Amino acid sequence: MNDTVNLDDVQRLTRDDPSGILGVVEDFPKQVRVALEIGRSDISLPDASGVDSVVVLGMGGSGISGDVVGALAPLAGLKVPVLTVKGYQLPAYVGSNTLVFAVSYSGNTEETLDCVEQAHKAGARMVAVSSGGKLAQIAGERGVSLFEIPGNMQPRASLGYLFVPIVCSLERMGLISGLVEQLQETVELLEDRSREHGGASPTDANPTKRLAKDLVGYLPVVYGSEGPLAVAALRFKAQLNEMAKIPTFHNAFPELNHNETVGWQNLQEICSRTHLVVLREQGEHPRVARRVDITLDLIDGSVGHMTQVWARGETAAARLLDLVYFGDFVSVYLALALEQDPTPVTRIEELKKRLAE
Repeated sequence: MNDTVNLDDVQRLTRDDPSGILGVVEDFPKQVRVALEIGRSDISLPDASGVDSVVVLGMGGSGISGDVVGALAPLAGLKVPVLTVKGYQLPAYVGSNTLVFAVSYSGNTEETLDCVEQAHKAGARMVAVSSGGKLAQIAGERGVSLFEIPGNMQPRASLGYLFVPIVCSLERMGLISGLVEQLQETVELLEDRSREHGGASPTDANPTKRLAKDLVGYLPVVYGSEGPLAVAALRFKAQLNEMAKIPTFHNAFPELNHNETVGWQNLQEICSRTHLVVLREQGEHPRVARRVDITLDLIDGSVGHMTQVWARGETAAARLLDLVYFGDFVSVYLALALEQDPTPVTRIEELKKRLAE
């Protein structure tokens, strides 16, 4: 562990986190509770009869909501495919029997708005999730169901607001069952985790602070396994990118065994500067569990460091959110360990500025 970084200095954490995003992360359990109230509010929803596909439109922190739903909804009885569109083009099959969730925290995401127009022309049934902007305006003009969520936050710190209304909609429409109850039960686990991982919890008792310190000076690579843990790995990677402003990569078992496992063989000087974080859960598919164990043994001498993080929780939803929450804390602490303000995303803003010119 890097002992030169003091993550228990409250004054320093406050100085380097002027926007207070650590506090926002600590409040994630409250966010899920409020999102459940929003999702169960008396908002009319499209008719579910004949729905043959679900599509979620979203980019970045909004798009991950579709990945979460895509991983959990099939486990709650959804019998039609879920696709998250992260770009400008809808698939050709979208039509009147497609249920489309348009998710944009700001309401102004260029790619999502393009796809909203395509979905409208295709006659798709639509639900919007946003804090305002053009998406909210379109929803009002076209009679699209809108879950309006609190504004003035970072999309990457708003996952509860972004995905929970989708889950509530699917359950209210009779397309899934039991997942809302799982989320209600998961809040208690998240509250425990908030105390364990929060800023007031000292490093000796706080595994997220310890991992953040261990990641200083290393290139993180995050592995999950197919399904919810692959989504947790993707989220972990994206949060490290945006919070700590460092390159990070992710992959998932068993697919990575058919290519990336070999890739650790050469460029040893570079490989030795990586820190592999492997997300695990009890009850893994036995062949996947065996693959993970063998893979870690095979590449043990190639990577610089290796950490396994085991999810807690009785349900898939609880385990996924447990790992997501773990990664969110690590990403903020790594930013602070690097004396990096975790909130600004200057290059994204510059990109948007140039695109608008």
